[in-house]
Amino acid sequence: MKNIQLEVSDNIYQKVIDFLSLLPKQCHLITEEELSNAEISHISELIGKIKEGDDSEFDNWDEIKSSL
Repeated sequence: MKNIQLEVSDNIYQKVIDFLSLLPKQCHLITEEELSNAEISHISELIGKIKEGDDSEFDNWDEIKSSL
């Protein structure tokens, strides 16, 4: 399974959630309110790494695009 995190402005948050809820049932939508403190902390650490240019925790997007 792969994960996607989106940061959206407050004024469109509910519209994005509504749209994502239309995805097939195999896709699991978890809102921030459902995450534990440990999960939120882990996400924050990953965001920090990304901001520092360290994306080693993630797949190489160029390789993924070429396989599509």
